Amino acid sequence: MRTKTNKQRHSSSKRISFPQNSLKSILTQSLFVLLLSVIGESVTGFILTGMENKLSVLPGLIILVPAMTDLRGNVGAAFGERLSTMLHLGLVKPILKVNNAIKHNILASFTLTVSGAFLIGISAAALSNLLQIKTIGVIRLSMISTTAGIISSVLLLPFVFVLVFTSFRHHIDPDNIIAPMLPVIGDIITVSAILIGAILTMKLLPIKPVILVLFAALPFVSGFAKKNKRRNNKLPKRYRYFPIIKQSLPILIFCFAIGITSGIFLQNSGKIFLIYPALLALIPQVVAQGGSIGGIVGSRVSTALYLGSAQPFKFGKEVRKNFTAGMIMGLVVAPLVGIASLIIIFITKANAPPLPQTFLVAFLSLFILSTLMSAIAIFISFFSFKIGIDPSNVVIPVITSIGDITGVIVLLAMIKVFIF
Repeated sequence: MRTKTNKQRHSSSKRISFPQNSLKSILTQSLFVLLLSVIGESVTGFILTGMENKLSVLPGLIILVPAMTDLRGNVGAAFGERLSTMLHLGLVKPILKVNNAIKHNILASFTLTVSGAFLIGISAAALSNLLQIKTIGVIRLSMISTTAGIISSVLLLPFVFVLVFTSFRHHIDPDNIIAPMLPVIGDIITVSAILIGAILTMKLLPIKPVILVLFAALPFVSGFAKKNKRRNNKLPKRYRYFPIIKQSLPILIFCFAIGITSGIFLQNSGKIFLIYPALLALIPQVVAQGGSIGGIVGSRVSTALYLGSAQPFKFGKEVRKNFTAGMIMGLVVAPLVGIASLIIIFITKANAPPLPQTFLVAFLSLFILSTLMSAIAIFISFFSFKIGIDPSNVVIPVITSIGDITGVIVLLAMIKVFIF
C-alpha cells in the first residue's frame, strides 16, 4: 500500500502543469511560431506559383486547393488539440509512446482525411458541373484528392504527435503552437501532395483498383477501433474513435463545403491571377495566418473552459486577454506577410502589381482577417462547449474554414480596391 502511494506521488510530481499564461508569454510563444509559419507559407506560395501551368492545364484543380488544405490542416490541428487537452487534463502522459488512446486518435484522423478527401473530389466536380465550370472530371478529381489526402496523412500525423508531446515536455504550451504550426506544415505537404497526386493520377495510377484498395482498408481501421474499445474504459468517450468520427465528420463536411466555395471563387477570379500570377503567393499567406491566429485564440479559450478559468459567453479576464493577444498578433504578423510576399515576387520574378500596392493588400487583408477570426473563434468555443460538443473537434476546423472563405473574399476585395 505504501509503495502504491509513493508511485502515485511520483506520477503526480512528473505531471507537467501550466499556469494561466500572461499576455507576454502568449505573445512570446505564439509570435515566434507565427514567424516560422510565415516562412513556411512562403514555401507554399512558391509551390502554388510554380503550379501555374498545372492549374491552367488541369481545369478544376485549383478548386481542390482550399478544401484539401483545410481538411488536412483541420484534421491534424484537431488531432493535436485533442492530444494537448488530454495532456493538460492528465489523461495521457507526455511520453513518446503510441498507446491505445493515441491509436484511436490517429486512426480516426486517418479515416476522416481519406473519406473527406474522396468527398471533396466528388463534391468539387459536382458543383463545377452545376455551375458549368469545366473540370477534368469527377473520377480524376476524386482520385487526386484522395491520393493527396493519404500522402499528407502519412507525413503529417506522426509530426503532430511528436510536436505536441515534445513541446509539452519542454514546458511550451501546445495550445500556443498547434494552430499556427500544423496548418502551415499541412499546407506545404498538402499542396505538394496535390501536385504529386495530379501527376500520379493523370499518368500512372490505375484508377479502379486503387479506389477499391483504399476503401477496403477503412473497415479494418473501424474493426480495430471496435476491438480496442474495451481497453479505453477510463478514457472519456470524446477521445475515442467513433465519437471523434461522429462529432468531426459533420463539421468537416461543413468545412470542406466552405473550402470548395472558396475554390470556386478562386476559379472564377482566374483572370486576376493570369494577369498577376505573383498574387497566388498571397493566398496561403493571408488565409493561413488569419486562421492560425484565430485558432490560437480558440484553442486557448477551449482549454480554459475545461480548466474552469473561463465560462461560456462570459467575457472575463482570460477571454479578454486572449482576444487582445489575437489583435496584437495580427498587427505584428501583417507587415511580415507583406514583406514575405515581396520577397517571393522578387525571387520568382512573376508578373506582379506595383510593390507598394501589393504590400498594402497583404497587410490590410491579414490584419482585418485576424481580428475577425479571433472574435469568431471565441464565439465558436463558447457555443460548442455550451451545447456539449468538444471544442477541440470544432474550433480549429471551423475557424480555419471560415477564415478560408473570408480570407479569399477580403483578399479579392483588397486587390480590387488597391490594384484593379
